[in-house]
Amino acid sequence: MGGIWLAVSLLILVLVGAGAAYWLARRRQQNLALLRSRLVAVTQSVRQTGDNIAHDLRTPLTRLRADVEAALRQEDGKVHRAALERVLDEIQGMQNIINALLALGQAEAGGMQVKKKTVDLTGLLMEMIELYAPSAEERQLTLKGRIEPNLTIEADRQLLARILSNLLDNELKYVPPGGLIMLSAAAKGDKLEILVEDDGPGIPVDMRDKIFERFARLDPSRTVSSGAGLGLSLVRAFARVLQGDARVVESSLGGAAFIVTLSASAADISRPAP
Repeated sequence: MGGIWLAVSLLILVLVGAGAAYWLARRRQQNLALLRSRLVAVTQSVRQTGDNIAHDLRTPLTRLRADVEAALRQEDGKVHRAALERVLDEIQGMQNIINALLALGQAEAGGMQVKKKTVDLTGLLMEMIELYAPSAEERQLTLKGRIEPNLTIEADRQLLARILSNLLDNELKYVPPGGLIMLSAAAKGDKLEILVEDDGPGIPVDMRDKIFERFARLDPSRTVSSGAGLGLSLVRAFARVLQGDARVVESSLGGAAFIVTLSASAADISRPAP
């Protein structure tokens, strides 16, 4: 009888061992498949980013060469000066692309230095409205603010300013003349929301995540300007550095509403004084 139980025990051990070996093998295969999938995705992303950089730099370089070649065929000093000014503008544009990519890399890799201090958020938002009002007026746009008073936050003021600048630059590029841009901020429970919205053409639902990717652009027929497609990527990356996030929804004004949310765990919110 004892021999039978021993045989059964050994059989159970063999079956358990075989099952464990099978499970480990399957798990290993799944992990390898997942790793391969991630490597393919990363490779495709790197290749796509490289292609996009080449595309975005090729056009200004082509214009630079054409300007220089045309200027060299002329003896007029005014023509030379005008060409040099255009060359300077193109170089600045290419530097902006490179700087944006470097900032994105730092933010996504966790290498960006954050200098937290108490920031008068209400004051900062009012400063941004005052700064961008002339540019909005030049483009026949109306820029308004709807900001709660006495909002303060423990955060990096420079990062907050860069988030707001990229959002407002985006609005100035893509909202058609005659449009309205509204900047607002308010405490929402244990979070603080900064909202930039407009009454423009809006953003299709299937593009609302894609526009935060590097070099993402909407259909040119839906926009009034072009850009490198890095501004909104920076907005989301900087927001996440501050332990928040950024998203876009449909605005009550009829266009797009960009929402930057910062949580109380990353920012101490001071609500309006009674």
